Amino acid sequence: MTGQQDDATLQSQPQDGGGKSIVITKQSDGTVQRIELSNGGEVLTSNIEGGPATAVASVPPPAPRQKALPDGLLEMMVIIMGAATLISLGTPLVKAWTRRFEKHHDLRQQAQIEQRLTAIEQAIETVAVEVERISEGQRFTTKLLAERAPEELGRPR
Repeated sequence: MTGQQDDATLQSQPQDGGGKSIVITKQSDGTVQRIELSNGGEVLTSNIEGGPATAVASVPPPAPRQKALPDGLLEMMVIIMGAATLISLGTPLVKAWTRRFEKHHDLRQQAQIEQRLTAIEQAIETVAVEVERISEGQRFTTKLLAERAPEELGRPR
């Protein structure tokens, strides 16, 4: 800034309509500048005394920069999160279901095995009774042969 602005006088006049304010500056060289400001502090018009008023275009502040996501990224993230949720919740459920199925299958299989063992036990008991009968018959036959043997030895043939 120049030394001329050090000597400037500043006068502010608020306006009732629209919330505008007017700032008048007087330089030491005698020039007067009239500046019209909006509520936000933007310069609306500016003129130097004796010259034409110039409208100053207000430049809007730059829009905040937004980082754009690549196409399809949001859908991909939803799919991945859904799959992760499904896996984390589904795995224990599937394991519990298979254990339940295997348990029922094991119970049925165990019942079948018990029936088979019962049938085998009965068959073994029946075979034992038959073997006992055969051995009794063998003893009886042996006893009869033993009683006849001395008689036959004494008889000529």
